[in-house]
Amino acid sequence: MPKQTTWTGGSSSAWDTAGNWTNGVPGSTDTAVIDGAVDITGGTVSADEVERVYVSSTYTGALGSTGTPLELDAAQVSIDSTASGSTHYLHLLGSANATPDVIVSGLKTADALYLSGTLDRVLVGPTFVGTMYLGNSAGKYAIPKDLIITTTTGTVDASTAANVAWATGASVEVLGGTLILGENVGQDSTMTVSGGTVQVDDWSAVTGDQLDIHGGIVKWLAGSPGLTPSSITTMRTINVYGGTFTVATNQSAYVGLNDIRQWGGTVILQSDFANVDLNGTFERFAGEYTPPKQSLVTVVAL
Repeated sequence: MPKQTTWTGGSSSAWDTAGNWTNGVPGSTDTAVIDGAVDITGGTVSADEVERVYVSSTYTGALGSTGTPLELDAAQVSIDSTASGSTHYLHLLGSANATPDVIVSGLKTADALYLSGTLDRVLVGPTFVGTMYLGNSAGKYAIPKDLIITTTTGTVDASTAANVAWATGASVEVLGGTLILGENVGQDSTMTVSGGTVQVDDWSAVTGDQLDIHGGIVKWLAGSPGLTPSSITTMRTINVYGGTFTVATNQSAYVGLNDIRQWGGTVILQSDFANVDLNGTFERFAGEYTPPKQSLVTVVAL
């Protein structure tokens, strides 16, 4: 029968020690509740080890440590960070539980979580106010498939490209908060922005990617330094229905954009520094538009 067992850290900081739990080490069908103040830094949880992990809002310890995240094979992880708690470092193995869900909430205003491994679905809840980093390192990188951001003031930081490898067909939904990207969100992917802010620091061209903007703001800082074609740093399709797409603060030599369709909202293609290369077509039906200081330059995509 499935059981619930609560972490106490009564014997050590190792997950696999029975004396650290109220009802024994959690098994493959069990729920592990993390509470108290003792860090969990020891051990990798083997395949098919635990069904659900819940990190209580009253837990003030840390999961894993810098460079050595706690490795779990769990079907679902819920993290409710306390404002006074330590930063968590977590890696999901995705072996027996190949499609794990992660739910993140809490009031920790500093770095709340470093999350890596197989991530089928990640929900950043409306009460989250801290910063969640995708990826622990290049060796413990995040593989997100679906990311849903509903926080009002929290941040999801995926700016270190080597730490994130998005799954093919990924879906990113941004309803609020801030998302920082250091790379594309995967082949045949769709990013939908309805609120909040998305900052794109860099982007490598892949097939089938699409950005739909209904609200919020997308700051496009990706581009070419002038030594490579602008088509290398562009996304395929941008649909603007509302909100704002802007390159105003882009400092690249060339901003490469492919197909843009504006049905409403605001498109700002004027930057103090960057030139804009259009590798596809720009169709504008409604909304506000600020052209580049130079004319749009249509180039042949590689």
